[in-house]
Amino acid sequence: MSKRSIYLFISLLLVSIVLLIPASASSDDSSEERVFTASWGTSGTADWGFPSPLTFYPRGPGYIMTSYCFDTLVWPEESGDFTGLLAESWESSDDGLEWTFHLREGVNWHDGEPFTADDVVFTMDYIKGKASISPIGSSWYNTGVINSVEALDDYTVVITLNYPYAPFMQQVAAVIPIMPKHIWEDVEDPSKYMEDEAAIGTGPFILEDYDTDQQSYKYTANKEYFLGEPIIDTLIYVKTSDVVISLKTEEVDESGLTLDQVQALDESDNMEIISGPGYWVYRLRFNIPSNTILSDTTVRQAIYYSMNCSDIESRVLHGGGIEGNPGYVPPYSSWYNPDVTQYEHDIEKANHMLDDAGYSEKNSDGIRLDSEGNPLEFQLLYTSDQQSQRIAELVQTYLKEIGIDITLKPGDTKTVDGLVTAGNFDLAIYSHGTSTDPARMLNSFPTSTGWNDSEFMALADEQMSTMDEEKRKELVEEMQVLIADNVPTIPIMYRNVYSASSKDTVTGFFYTDGGVGGGVPTEYNKLVFIYGTWNSDNDNSAEGTTENTADSLGLLGSVAILVCAFILIRHGNS
Repeated sequence: MSKRSIYLFISLLLVSIVLLIPASASSDDSSEERVFTASWGTSGTADWGFPSPLTFYPRGPGYIMTSYCFDTLVWPEESGDFTGLLAESWESSDDGLEWTFHLREGVNWHDGEPFTADDVVFTMDYIKGKASISPIGSSWYNTGVINSVEALDDYTVVITLNYPYAPFMQQVAAVIPIMPKHIWEDVEDPSKYMEDEAAIGTGPFILEDYDTDQQSYKYTANKEYFLGEPIIDTLIYVKTSDVVISLKTEEVDESGLTLDQVQALDESDNMEIISGPGYWVYRLRFNIPSNTILSDTTVRQAIYYSMNCSDIESRVLHGGGIEGNPGYVPPYSSWYNPDVTQYEHDIEKANHMLDDAGYSEKNSDGIRLDSEGNPLEFQLLYTSDQQSQRIAELVQTYLKEIGIDITLKPGDTKTVDGLVTAGNFDLAIYSHGTSTDPARMLNSFPTSTGWNDSEFMALADEQMSTMDEEKRKELVEEMQVLIADNVPTIPIMYRNVYSASSKDTVTGFFYTDGGVGGGVPTEYNKLVFIYGTWNSDNDNSAEGTTENTADSLGLLGSVAILVCAFILIRHGNS
């Protein structure tokens, strides 16, 4: 070979090597990270508190954000039946007083420490003693029914109750998140403990970041989760101002929606839509203990007759819900009693009732006067979301027709919750999820309404400890009769729940029968991220095929260059 030929050969060889290097490297690339972004789209806030058992904001979303990190003994599947989480199996004594749980072995906390029965004993005792001084209060976790908790060995726990408690599995075993003793045993004030370690649990996700200013959460998958590795690597919750636009632009992959928002999507948006009965109630709440006028049952009944709840549902939810039941329990519940007092819209009857109650005199504006000549005027508190705003305006209109003046007072969710809890309100439009079990749905009425009826409370105590299902149902039906007759609150309507998720990410969302966490109506049952489907793998496979094709072309191109070089050299020597 001539020197010129040798130089040409070497140059072409180097070019071919450069072309081969990226081709070889690309074949070793791993698949892209599986990131799933969600939003609490129908809520006015996205900050549900630090996700640990005693610091989350005490509404359903706060519990859900915590459930990703922490496991309970058992957990509801889509059907509402319980599957074992930290407990593999369980049984109870014939009288319902003693519950034995056989715990899962080989489970570790996120920090690698082993989970044992001591953690269960510690959790029950700690929450029983500390919940009341935390943001959660004493209502979310019903530890009051527990007499004692004993560890028979490292993986067997016996929980003894003070009395038979019919919904023990639904309201205790499937609700209380088990906490690591080695982290919490020296924490005196759980309300102030929000270090990284406070979110360490055994759950399918590990908290990576919580930003209260951005109202965002970021979790990474627990690759060692005992039910199997989650189908995603990263779970993110963000705040969005317009959830429909965020779904269309793929800023978020999934969100809860109203029916109006569902209808704003179309087939081209590639969304999987699910719906279900939400057990989500919008109700008119009275400040019964502090307002002598509203504490009068006749006045509350008259207000009920003045309102057209069917019309309100039609104007606000546009068919995305159903009219409220005076007995409070939704018609789709197995506990529903249809044979209660009904309040058909009747302005004339409402006016007669207020006349008879002593409010027949009116001022020049048509507003009724009390015995001292003061106008019947009340402030109506409500959250400033679109649905509550519209309901408040309609209630204001209805009550004006019967001579009651209403001043509207909007606020964000946390402000309204705080004012209602403190008793600083007259009337309030209050919306929230309701448990499917009457132990939580109805027994809370004395606290949530201020209506302390002795007959109702006696029935509440009896039904809670009645293990016979038929007898319990009879008691619950009697409770609904008393609610409808006394109108401690007005259930205006129940909103159906809807969810849209991108078909290119996670599919398989469902609404759990009975809800999770004691009755939270949500599509965010964490089992979705274990047993659902991640659909972007197909896209990754297609991308991989393209890369392999490119790799092959790179290799063929390099070989072709070498062949050309060989021909040129031979030609130069000939």
